[in-house]
Amino acid sequence: MTRGPSDPRHAARMSADLLALALENVGFDVGREFDMLRSAVDYRARPAVDLGQITESTAQRLITVLSRAAAAGIVLQPDGGA
Repeated sequence: MTRGPSDPRHAARMSADLLALALENVGFDVGREFDMLRSAVDYRARPAVDLGQITESTAQRLITVLSRAAAAGIVLQPDGGA
């Protein structure tokens, strides 16, 4: 069994951890507002992050953060980079 950077479970775990940190850095309480956030591997064996269900007020706060980032010129490039 593969373990390490090429393992989809490892990649998913790293992405989930980095997403949780990014959400914390902009002011979310991930343990409370994204309590279902977890790493996963989808049915095609691709790394994935499951965000779980969030409340409407958390969604509104996330909309605010993303809208402000876009207004500041922070947008994703077609390849997924910033």
